[in-house]
This record gives sequence, structure tokens and C-alpha cells, in this order.
Amino acid sequence: MIKKIAICSTGSSPSSQVDERFGRCACFMIWDPETKDFEPLANPAADAAHGAGTGAVQTLLNKNVGFILAQRVGPKAFAVLKQADVKIYGGIVGKTVTEALDSYRAEALPELLSPSN
Repeated sequence: MIKKIAICSTGSSPSSQVDERFGRCACFMIWDPETKDFEPLANPAADAAHGAGTGAVQTLLNKNVGFILAQRVGPKAFAVLKQADVKIYGGIVGKTVTEALDSYRAEALPELLSPSN
């Protein structure tokens, strides 16, 4: 099964701006490379008192996400994502969800190799 791509978003549309935050983003736009469709997923961990990042990770793993486009990922979430072999890419500041996906598909985003929050 092909892994999906989760893009941190401020809203539930492909035209929404990306959200730089991972654990506290409002929404994840999940793109399925097989169907070429987006699925909006409200981030249930966005308002958590603590553990927002790791809560968000579990939600995405349950959706078969293998790639995340996010600018800021905290150390705990980063460690869990790496352990699950999920790749994280940055370089999305100032883009819409669609623009971020296009940049990823063009291999124009840098992989995050360490926590960035």
C-alpha cells in the first residue's frame, strides 16, 4: 500500500495556507497518491494541554501516512515519527497546501533531519 502525505494546514481546503506547526496545526490535509484526492482531518491534538505532537503522530499513523510536510516538529513527535519511518519535509512557509504538495512532488523540499521546534 502506498503511503499517504499529510500537510499541516490552517483549514480544510487544498487552497488553505500551510500551518508551520505540526502538533498544534488546526488540520491535516491528507493526500492519497493512489486516488490523487485530499482528505481533511481535524487535528484532535491541537488543543491538548500537553503531548499534542505525539497525539497527532498517532492519528496520522492510523491513516497510513508515511510523509509529513511541516515546518516545526518538536523533539518527542520527531522521535516517534522517525521510529515509525515517517519522512518529514520542511520548506513550506508561505505556501498553500496545494503549493506545498507541488513542491514536495518536484523534490524541492528539504528533509528535516532533526527536531525544529
